Amino acid sequence: MIDYIDPSFSLFGLRIYWYAVCIMVGVIIAVYAGIKEGKKLGIPSDYVYTGVLIVLPCAIIGARLWYVLFNLNEFSGIQAVLGLDGNGLAGLAIQGGVIAALITIYIYCRVRKISLYRILDIVAPGFLIGQICGRWGNFCNHELYGPVIQNVELFKKICPTFIVENMLIDGAYRHPVFLYESCLNLVGLGLIFVLRRKFKPLQSGDLMGVYLIWYGLVRIFTESLRSQSGANEILMAGPVPVSILMSVVFIVCGIGYLIVKRFIGPRKRYREILEEIQNKKYDTILFDLDGTLLDTKELIDRSFVQTFEYFRPKMKLTDEDLDSFFGPSLRQTFSRFSTDPKEIEDMIHYYREFNISVHDEMVKAFPGAKDLLKTLSKKGYKIGVVSSKKKDLVEHGLALTGLLKYVSLVIGEEDVQRPKPDPEGLLKAVRIFDSKKAVYVGDGLGDIEAGKNAKMDTIGVLYSKRAVQIAEAQPTYTIKQLEDLLKVLVE
Repeated sequence: MIDYIDPSFSLFGLRIYWYAVCIMVGVIIAVYAGIKEGKKLGIPSDYVYTGVLIVLPCAIIGARLWYVLFNLNEFSGIQAVLGLDGNGLAGLAIQGGVIAALITIYIYCRVRKISLYRILDIVAPGFLIGQICGRWGNFCNHELYGPVIQNVELFKKICPTFIVENMLIDGAYRHPVFLYESCLNLVGLGLIFVLRRKFKPLQSGDLMGVYLIWYGLVRIFTESLRSQSGANEILMAGPVPVSILMSVVFIVCGIGYLIVKRFIGPRKRYREILEEIQNKKYDTILFDLDGTLLDTKELIDRSFVQTFEYFRPKMKLTDEDLDSFFGPSLRQTFSRFSTDPKEIEDMIHYYREFNISVHDEMVKAFPGAKDLLKTLSKKGYKIGVVSSKKKDLVEHGLALTGLLKYVSLVIGEEDVQRPKPDPEGLLKAVRIFDSKKAVYVGDGLGDIEAGKNAKMDTIGVLYSKRAVQIAEAQPTYTIKQLEDLLKVLVE
């Protein structure tokens, strides 16, 4: 009595098919590999996650429609096509899924303005990973086999028993075509891994051409064996198996793609992109505090208004005046309105006394600040805050909002002799961290100028009320919300 592999199992009363499990395992591995390589190519992980959520359903629909198109006589209505007739989605054609996926990827890249070639370079090995795993689903379904094996003894010696037993079909042992295709695609995956690290002439986007050619050749071989099985599961276009016909198309398209893209596409080598992204890697993230991590605009405005009402009661501050106070040190600000050193000190003291008295009720972290710092800390980044405020107030604000535990270094007003836009504070932080490459995140002109004076990259935040000023300062990058920083860091 032969024990065949059961194509499904029960879990909490639900019938789960091994084919679906194999597909999902392939998807998970492909996504993991895509994220790892995507970071090296400058593709943020959230682009990959979002892309998978969009592309995968479209690929399944494409695979189903492709199968239906060449088996119209098997479907009596739309319910059967949708798998609502009790048979489920029995019948998927991988080549239709590949075509649908590529179309969806193209549209997705155009809409999100992502490099199509770089996405294709992480998708190509993902396709092979999915097919490597998916073919084992065919094994569990007792399908995708070839002609009768002549040398059964050799077959039993070479293959594990569970494969041998499952290939006993209609009283004869059959060639495990699923295994051949899975193994050959594994070889193709290895080839891609070697090419993208060792083959210097490889250009961005070339891996999709390599995939189309390799998969076409493999499928012609396996489909030729499958056509000798006597099974009626092969899709036909007249006298020619659809898979063989499309494999030829894949090969021609792959060759044509590799040739044409060298004339019309950006001819950037794969290794050049890897080196370029690697050179942009930061190990240290430095933040301004007010207006960047903490929303203190209302607090600062109110403190200035109160101070000027006391020292300059006849002076009415405008919104422009208040905006100009946000960023410079208190000494820099009050020196604009007084030349008396004692009065300037009194104004600073009064401002701080009032600010402290209402600080805790008016300060809050910007949305996403805590999650961002937590994520950066887990990923091993050195995190510092360089502010024009006194150090104890900076630490108090960070502690109040739950951010201090993620910050390793605070540079405050008393830690430098020259405030921003002088780079002294930033350079001091870089020395303490022994940083190889740092970036400064701020919300004001002084922040961006300080970063530039320190000869480091800068990131201007656009969620404060000084977005126009930030744009004019021309930082290296701009972000609309704090979590966008991960995209800049390619995380």
